[in-house]
Amino acid sequence: MNSNNRASKKITWRKAAVYVSSLALISLADPRPIIFCVGACLVLLAWMLRLWAFGYLDKNALMVTTGPYAHTRNPAYLGSFVALVGISLASGNIESPRGQLVWGFALLLIVCFFGFYFPRKMNREYPRLQKLFGDQLEEHAANVPNFWPRITPWCSGQERRFSPSLLKENHELSWGVAFAIALTAIYSVEIWSPFFPVAVP
Repeated sequence: MNSNNRASKKITWRKAAVYVSSLALISLADPRPIIFCVGACLVLLAWMLRLWAFGYLDKNALMVTTGPYAHTRNPAYLGSFVALVGISLASGNIESPRGQLVWGFALLLIVCFFGFYFPRKMNREYPRLQKLFGDQLEEHAANVPNFWPRITPWCSGQERRFSPSLLKENHELSWGVAFAIALTAIYSVEIWSPFFPVAVP
């Protein structure tokens, strides 16, 4: 657990690209009140999904098939995708060229997510999990979608409940702060972003 946590905190070029892209998206933001609220609600939903997922996950120790893992094999990545969509919606609009540019950039990020980031993560993680869990993983994969969730949960027979202590172990609570900072930055973008012209009195 400790070695995995240390590895997850290392800054790779992929993580750096995610951070730089997120900062660029937020810095270019041109929000509108209604669509901002819709995006903020999606971000909140995404965080709730990630909390639900990490409240069940005991990394590399147990093949979890209950809770959100009865609907999708990758609820945390699904939550990350929903958060990306929410922040993208909150940042742009259809009215201004700037807002349209933001949504165009966001669409490019979504294409990168499905075309590169997520497949690469799965190609690396699936063989590792297969070594750890073998037939359990195969049975789970045969009954639960890889990403988009099934409506009815798969009943694997596993008895496992949500554990608040796992949220702390998985360092997920801090993401709520990160999402709040991102939405606040989008809402106040005219004040701090260098891409906004300085108002002349």
